[in-house]
Amino acid sequence: MKKHYYLLLTSLFFYTYILGQTGPGGVGARNGSSSLIVWLRANDLNADGNITNNPTNGSSVSTWADFSGNSNNFTQSGTRRPTYNSLGTFDAVNFNSSVTTAQFMNGTVSNVYRNASVFIATNPVNTGNSHSLLDNPSASLRVEQWSNTNRVGLTRYGISDYRTNIPSPFNTNSIISYHKRRNSSSVEVRVNNATQNLNIGSSTAGIPLGRIGRNSNGADEASGDFFEIIFFRRRVNNAQKIIIDNYLSAKYGSIAIPVNVYDEDDASSGDYDHDVAGIGRTNSSNLHNDSQGTGIVRVLNPTNLGNNEFLMWGHDNGDLQMNTGLNAPSILRSRLSRTWRVSETNTSGASVDVGNIDMRFDLTGITGVSAGNLRLIVDTDNDGNFNDETPISGAINLGSNVYGFNGVSSISNNRRFTLGLALTKIITNRRITHRVNN
Repeated sequence: MKKHYYLLLTSLFFYTYILGQTGPGGVGARNGSSSLIVWLRANDLNADGNITNNPTNGSSVSTWADFSGNSNNFTQSGTRRPTYNSLGTFDAVNFNSSVTTAQFMNGTVSNVYRNASVFIATNPVNTGNSHSLLDNPSASLRVEQWSNTNRVGLTRYGISDYRTNIPSPFNTNSIISYHKRRNSSSVEVRVNNATQNLNIGSSTAGIPLGRIGRNSNGADEASGDFFEIIFFRRRVNNAQKIIIDNYLSAKYGSIAIPVNVYDEDDASSGDYDHDVAGIGRTNSSNLHNDSQGTGIVRVLNPTNLGNNEFLMWGHDNGDLQMNTGLNAPSILRSRLSRTWRVSETNTSGASVDVGNIDMRFDLTGITGVSAGNLRLIVDTDNDGNFNDETPISGAINLGSNVYGFNGVSSISNNRRFTLGLALTKIITNRRITHRVNN
């Protein structure tokens, strides 16, 4: 029985692991199998994967649907509903703490987690009161701690208010995150590029999940725009924390973060801000080496991923379709309009080599693709053009419209990559016509 039990655990771990790359930045899974239990994205309010069907500006928000695969939706009715704000740089759910009736949303799950991580991308507004982020009957995360302190903190109701020295980031696009280990009485609080360990007095206390904002008028209400909320019921490791920070920073305007290992989102690099994901390692206990995120590219199996090394990628939001007339090698008949760019650096910003990697592409909806004609194109001289490059063949059809390239060695820091389809030669004799890929 012990042997069978071990095999069962191994199989369950492997199943979760291979599916565990579609969460934010490629951390966690969107099928309910991982510790990712809530993922709210204002640019996809109904969590259908389509960011073009959001409400009109000023609409009352009754449901903010969960993208994690757990259906942990947040809901509200009547005058307590927040509104949808599409007039800013980024779509948001706006909570107006200056109105008479408190605006908040109730989640499907209400609990306090002793071992957890939560990331909140927000732009809070100061109306002179204390302001909550997440709240339940036991505890509250505060973008501004009690009594107008202008400091981020955490409250345990009936016990104490715990205040960091980090200023409340009012009127600034910000990433606020809380991380707690089981059996620790400290919570790591991160606000943009500031970090502080906050002692909350008990190892059994934790990070609350229940409401966005508090159900009380005049104080402790939610404030301003909320862009994204990500909750893991187990603390993410240090490498995953860095990856998620970089995903959120790239998505919401290059927000300052403690460790920036992705700079392709900068305007000078071409604004490769979309579907950012990555792999990385801070040490052997803090590792993430299989990632896809919200995009079609998955990277796994690096052969030389060292301590404090990361490989991250994002794209320019080009169309997912093959087109002719784009800059491409002459032996290709078409190229994907979308281009990706890579940062392959350590935590100090120096270029590194994580070794060969396996790459997977989900090409669902793209016609004319086969393992025989698909080519990977890497801008190896980093001049922004693909027409002087040698396309890489050897694609493998992995099923369900997923194609892979194994042992790719040409990806390195700052390089771009895309896909193309090879020309076909027509060879004719008197009896038969053959089509052969170059």
